[in-house]
Amino acid sequence: MKKLVSVALLLSMLAVTACSNKPAETKPAEQNATQTTGAAKTDSATPAAATNDKLEAKKVLNDKVEILIPKGFTVMSEEMAKEKYPMENRPSLIYTDEKGTINIAFNHTETPIQDNLLKDMKDPMKQAFSNMYQDATWYRDEVIQINGKNVGVFELLTPAADTKIYNLIFFTELDGKMLMTTFNCTEDKMEEWKPLAQEILMSYKVQ
Repeated sequence: MKKLVSVALLLSMLAVTACSNKPAETKPAEQNATQTTGAAKTDSATPAAATNDKLEAKKVLNDKVEILIPKGFTVMSEEMAKEKYPMENRPSLIYTDEKGTINIAFNHTETPIQDNLLKDMKDPMKQAFSNMYQDATWYRDEVIQINGKNVGVFELLTPAADTKIYNLIFFTELDGKMLMTTFNCTEDKMEEWKPLAQEILMSYKVQ
């Protein structure tokens, strides 16, 4: 149970961020910046082609994960990350738009997990998360196969200080530990970005 609570806390960190309609005053990191926390080589272009002209394929986390990222997104600076993810155990790699209101965050946790146990963890994780955020609106919670891997998917709207946040959270096994990834944006951008978030999810390729 302690493991599940810990994972749920990490999920809450990824989902309920300091995102708001107020543009960030800090600037994203340079696109070629190197992340040193966790398992984090930032990105490299991949030969895979995106089906949407707003997205491009990248490899992240030492090339162990391939995923579509919106064009123009850059790696969030450490200064901005501390503002938007105030907890010390913040994601190791965050891509963001120019204003810092749309984010894709990666957190390769220390939580041990096996691919075939994701289905067993999904419901207790949702319950622990729901207990923390009882006002969240849930759209989806399931475990699906994406490119040969079991992937847990949570899709929900969570309250924040001055708006609500649309979250598409997906988690899987990488090197025997839980990898959690989330796309989030403010509610006013949800209609535009939700279809793109689904494409990002289905592009997920994890070693």
